[in-house]
Amino acid sequence: MPRPYLNFPMTYKQSLTFLSSLIDFERWVHRNYSFKLSDYRVFLEKMGNLQKKLKRVVLGAGTKGKGSTAIMLARILESHGEKVGLYTSPHLTDYRERIAVNKRKIPGKRFAEIVEQLKPAIEAHKPRITFFEAMTIVGFYYFLAEETTVNVLEVGLGGRLDATNVTEPELSVITRIGYDHTQTLGNTLTKIAGEKCGVLRPGKFVVVGNQRARARRAIREKVEKTGAKGIWWNDDFSASLTAESVEGLSMGYRGLRIQADFTLPLLGAHQIENAATAIAAAEALLSKADETKVGHALALIQLPSRIQKLQDDPAIILDMSHNQESAAVLRKTLDKHFAHHPRRVLLIGISKHKDKSKIIQTLAPFFSEVWVTQTDQPRAESRQNLMRVCSKVHPDCREAASVAQGIDRILDSLGEKGEEGKEGKKEGVLVISGSIYVAGEALEALKER
Repeated sequence: MPRPYLNFPMTYKQSLTFLSSLIDFERWVHRNYSFKLSDYRVFLEKMGNLQKKLKRVVLGAGTKGKGSTAIMLARILESHGEKVGLYTSPHLTDYRERIAVNKRKIPGKRFAEIVEQLKPAIEAHKPRITFFEAMTIVGFYYFLAEETTVNVLEVGLGGRLDATNVTEPELSVITRIGYDHTQTLGNTLTKIAGEKCGVLRPGKFVVVGNQRARARRAIREKVEKTGAKGIWWNDDFSASLTAESVEGLSMGYRGLRIQADFTLPLLGAHQIENAATAIAAAEALLSKADETKVGHALALIQLPSRIQKLQDDPAIILDMSHNQESAAVLRKTLDKHFAHHPRRVLLIGISKHKDKSKIIQTLAPFFSEVWVTQTDQPRAESRQNLMRVCSKVHPDCREAASVAQGIDRILDSLGEKGEEGKEGKKEGVLVISGSIYVAGEALEALKER
């Protein structure tokens, strides 16, 4: 006799399998899907409008630095005793990275329980909500259950039509705006800025980071039209780089109330803009921001895969630059700190619909050799196409069938051929870049080694 069917609880793996069946713009290109929030709002209403119950929401939009700024802000708020829900995207190696409370990722069991609870409603709702929308509501559920006191939500794409924008933010943040996702957001800074400004709310503060003149003008027009209250880079807060080394940055901050010097254990002078924007946001949100607590939070900050030095001998730098502007920032940092290495190797993979020519043209001249690869993602550009681009701008381009294979071959080569320095160290550097998916697969491969 067959055993009767038992309805076992959904596992974490099963919950990911279900979510992956939904429309997912991160992994696939869906040409016939129109972005709109009206259907999602209907779904949320059926679920009791959880987004309206969240306490003190901060919405962070922008092209560059929004993830770094969100993490920095969360850490600063935690240092002041807040219980902070942090929602970011995409992830490096684990979907649970996207949903965290005070540095702790959502437990896999809890994640699966929430998805199992949502599954019947998602399946019944027409049209079906997207993967990102489903992930966002999982975050809402978890933050409410954990009774968070502040919730920092990084906007996924744009702002106006993003799933995070169904909330009513107490504060909005707009980091530096540049050219990315132009097929969706528009091909001018004015249009892109207009989409990002969808996070503005009448009578609420918005912290505006350092911007190009055109983007700043477009944001100012939207702020005035919306009735939001702007806190502006240079006008209300600013930061200056006072020291920079391979070990980190020192900055002078001048803000709403805090005037102090801070240190960051990060590579890349651009991070002082993100730190200053995060401090200004904390000043706007908290009744009293303490500079000692801010300093302690920033001194311990970790930003995975953002020009992150993983090791020395040989040096390994992991970055997720996925557009030309990010590549330029990476190149500037490499020129400053790693040009002395006699052997410099780039392993790069890029997603489709990114400007691969400009990214490679920006980075390739720094390196003695360039390896192109592709991730195990549907949106990954083929290494054959990347080779064609690379061979036009660099004399030594090579292929790796996967990120893991590229890492193995390059590190083995550096180990065998790395030139010995005066103290016996192998003077080589491997830089891994091109997308967050490359960074994620690289982390997994390096763990295996």
